[in-house]
Amino acid sequence: MAKPNELLATSLAELRGVTQSGTRSVVKSEELSRVHRERLQTNGFLEEIMKGWLAVNSRPSGNNRIDTAWSTVYWEFIGRYLDDRFPNDWRLSAEASVALWTDNYSIPAQAIVRSSKANNQLVNLPSNTSLYLLRTRETEPAETKGRLRLMPIEEAICNLSPESWKASASDVIAAIGSLRGTSTLLRYLLDGGRSHVGGRIAGALRHLGRPQDADTILKALESAGYNPHEDDPFDPAAELIKLDARRAQAPAATRIKNLWAKMGKDALGHIGFEQVRINDRDGYIAQIDERYVADALNSLSIEGYEVSEELIRRVQDGKWEPDADARDNETRNALAAKGYRLAFEEVRKDIAKILNGAPTGELLEARHQDWFRAMFSPSVAAGINEAHQLAGYRSHNVYLRGSSHVPLPPHAIADAMDALFESISSEPDARVKAILAPFLFTYIHPFPDGNGRTARFMMNALLAESGVPWTVIPVARRDEYMNALEAASQHEDIVPLTIFVSELVNAPPPAGIA
Repeated sequence: MAKPNELLATSLAELRGVTQSGTRSVVKSEELSRVHRERLQTNGFLEEIMKGWLAVNSRPSGNNRIDTAWSTVYWEFIGRYLDDRFPNDWRLSAEASVALWTDNYSIPAQAIVRSSKANNQLVNLPSNTSLYLLRTRETEPAETKGRLRLMPIEEAICNLSPESWKASASDVIAAIGSLRGTSTLLRYLLDGGRSHVGGRIAGALRHLGRPQDADTILKALESAGYNPHEDDPFDPAAELIKLDARRAQAPAATRIKNLWAKMGKDALGHIGFEQVRINDRDGYIAQIDERYVADALNSLSIEGYEVSEELIRRVQDGKWEPDADARDNETRNALAAKGYRLAFEEVRKDIAKILNGAPTGELLEARHQDWFRAMFSPSVAAGINEAHQLAGYRSHNVYLRGSSHVPLPPHAIADAMDALFESISSEPDARVKAILAPFLFTYIHPFPDGNGRTARFMMNALLAESGVPWTVIPVARRDEYMNALEAASQHEDIVPLTIFVSELVNAPPPAGIA
């Protein structure tokens, strides 16, 4: 008689076949026999999304539940479920299409699906999300992106609700910025006789620094016999970037620049510390060294490593020598501590340059990948990570468990990072840099690992430019920190993070530090 572990292995082999060797994370219940399905669910390898649909858990545990991992399977599920229910007869709404064309894969509270076979039904999904299946008169044309069927970007812009121009301004601006000229937009406006929408788009273009394109739309509509009324659809109080009228811009770059413009104003109004001049630069560096142990202990613990103060001090003093199996958890923790120390030493050198007046945008652009390589070189040397992982930016999608935010896809990272460093270089207030740059770095999530640690190093490098002490984010306040990052990522609200960092800057130094 087969043992339980042998039976589970058989079921896992069956699952591997159904998921095409792990390339799929969503399966229909009917793709597996009841015996295999129930065994895999009992052992945590499958979890129900809704009746008839299951999500694959690659690392089953008590904490690996569908609500916290929903972002990892959401878009795959949407594509497979809708393809199964409405073959070649569905597309997402204008708002969802604009978001996805501009590489915003964050999970919406509700996605609206248009199909002639729909029945105006609400479909409840995990993590308080839902689909609304809107019935249309006929099958509507769609363009595909991955498994998803979207409105063409120009049609989606023309079909946005008036409220969306304010509520989803970052998506809309990124979409408009990706189009050069107005000819493709005008085809939809003229064919549909949509002069009121044309007036709205003209107002948006003028607001964004493209007056010639705004005039072109108005004149074209007038020449066709319409009487458009120009109307600026954006929030008049919002800080928005100006677009380059001469060339199309990568959506990711436009998004980062616009988020900086919008959030910079909000951050400046809530920063709770003053910028000061550092006269004793050697003393400032000595103070950083004093805070290293507390910083490493908390920063590594935030990322889930189990490190002790004693281990941190041994690594700091060069007295740690790995002699155990590199696959052991304790050794993994020690390698992370060693990598953190090496990266810290690189950051420390760069802070000395900042105190001597080095431009932070240029320096961080040149050095952030050196920090990353230092952080993971011990793990590569031990054989835990492969050498190619030190190459730099990631080449795969990543998902953040427990978050509705989905970082940018790999093809968008370089453009987004260029925009981030340009924003740092053009920002006059070092305190604003210290709040926005680390957040946007985690928003982009450029590296395969170590993004949170690198962001906190970036925060302290820019706090040094502000003249305030190296600031430790305590692991005891991890939930508050993560909630503030989520508010900024999902709702473009930088205020909670600004207040959080300001409180820590003004807090007494960690225990045992003068």
